[in-house]
Amino acid sequence: MKKQLGVLVGASAVLGGAAYGISDALFKALISREFRVPKAVSKFITEKEDSGENPLAAKYKECMQYVSDYGFERHEMISDRGQKLRGYLMRPEKPSNVYVFGSHGYRSDGKGEWCYFAKFYLEEMGYNLFFVDHQSHGESEGEYIGFSSHEHKDCLKWLNYMNNTFGNDIKIMLHGISMGSTTVMLMTGSEALPENVRFTVADCGFTSAMNEFNYKIDTLKLPFKPLIPIISAINHKRAGYDFQKDTDALSAVKKARVPMLFVHGDKDLFVPTKMVYELYDACTAEKELFVVPGADHAKSYHIDKEGYEARIKAMAEKYL
Repeated sequence: MKKQLGVLVGASAVLGGAAYGISDALFKALISREFRVPKAVSKFITEKEDSGENPLAAKYKECMQYVSDYGFERHEMISDRGQKLRGYLMRPEKPSNVYVFGSHGYRSDGKGEWCYFAKFYLEEMGYNLFFVDHQSHGESEGEYIGFSSHEHKDCLKWLNYMNNTFGNDIKIMLHGISMGSTTVMLMTGSEALPENVRFTVADCGFTSAMNEFNYKIDTLKLPFKPLIPIISAINHKRAGYDFQKDTDALSAVKKARVPMLFVHGDKDLFVPTKMVYELYDACTAEKELFVVPGADHAKSYHIDKEGYEARIKAMAEKYL
């Protein structure tokens, strides 16, 4: 009996250790800045891009060149966690008191996300474009990605920085994509949102990080659901936030302080389209919904550029 009990205890310890090891690896893959895509996967992606299978590859290079040629100012701020964060300002040819604040997506960066919108905002709308590198992205410091938890607090601090630097008579609109969309939704529902923020564009954001993780596990049929509590505990200890409570955009939009334009593609395979309907229905502020037929994740602007821009112009005319 003692021998059998010893075997069971030993087996439990081995299984527990294996579960923790897998959970730790998954945490690093999801949250750690230092995670690197395996070489075989990276090579496959590169080969697809070089072969022309990625239709946005050429557009990306063109738009990034536009940002480089146009030029931008670098701005710097220290987060409440002591991290040095980077922001960038592109000014239109004619001075304007309207500033677009851009919040980028998961494992992206400011220039890489907003290069596509730069010409529209600068030349067609005549607005300033101020975008940031979130913690653990681009030129900003940080060890762990916050899935909008820390990011939205940093961005509220960025808005105060903008008011102090460019004048509190400026008008601000928020525009976020993917994780950046959830970030601006959390900002919009915060009591700390400055009064000169006029409206928000939330493009393909998730209702919470926890909801997003559960969705991906279910759709990909991955055997990791029992590990979520362990991953959550690791994340809470190391990164300092809760996957559900601290990224709850659904609760935030119920307290939205400015009008919102919700954007999503109806073929989004990363953040399910159903989430935008949940967010739109929960939002208590003035709101509009723009679901783009045929658009996958973060591709709405590329699929229906005219429709996207028309809705931003309508919001700007109404609220700016």
